[in-house]
Amino acid sequence: MFIDWGVRVLNKCIKELSLLRSVVKPIYKEAIKNVVETKNKGEQDIVTSTDLFIEEKLIEAIKEVFPNDSFHSEEFNNHSLLKNRTWVIDPIDGTSNYQAGLGLYVVQIAFYDQGDIVLSYVYIPSQDSIYYAVMDEGAYLNDHRYFTKDRVNASFLISMVGLTHKNEDKTYYHRIIDLAIKKKYKMRMLGSIGLELVLTSEGIFDFFYTNVTNFWDLFPGLLLMKEAGAIIKNESGEDYKLGDLNVFVWKDESVFNEFKKELLK
Repeated sequence: MFIDWGVRVLNKCIKELSLLRSVVKPIYKEAIKNVVETKNKGEQDIVTSTDLFIEEKLIEAIKEVFPNDSFHSEEFNNHSLLKNRTWVIDPIDGTSNYQAGLGLYVVQIAFYDQGDIVLSYVYIPSQDSIYYAVMDEGAYLNDHRYFTKDRVNASFLISMVGLTHKNEDKTYYHRIIDLAIKKKYKMRMLGSIGLELVLTSEGIFDFFYTNVTNFWDLFPGLLLMKEAGAIIKNESGEDYKLGDLNVFVWKDESVFNEFKKELLK
């Protein structure tokens, strides 16, 4: 069975993608009707009732269609191991922004199978935009395929999400900030890794860095960037592999060649 959404016919994950298209936005809209309750779950981490509602309802909806699938998710399944047919869910990436009334957050899901990310789906409520990617079949924004190289920026933009305090190593944060000052690059920290990876996949950011390693934070954006043509490396300048400690993303080869000399030492 094939479904044509007006751009092209996808050959992989048809049923999985159709499910997400039908449930993610309605679940989010139902969630935000409720009174938001917030509690701390770590030194700098919070969780809201909206996070919990969205994740619970997403898992229920997926289980109805794929009862034998597994889950790795931020709130209820954060210690589970990845195996074939695992759904990786971050119900709200950028919870602090959401709780503060700042629209810089996303709902994001990835589907992992046969040792790799094969589908990603990101919903940006503030823009009512849907991004998705299918392995070897491209990245799409509202059903239109896009590539990182398509966008030409007037200024060089760097994204670093925010300083994570779960990892004491701040080596690359210092190097990037020093380089940005030296080169007069513009820097942004939006506080939602999912959103920033989406924007990087579009070519809005010329360079992105994080040492966050949570799968639910990274997986959806990683596939979007890969399918859009971004260059994704680790601290050794080698192609990034799932589980590497640092993620460096360059918009294109010319940016990578210029930047790596001063950054990857």
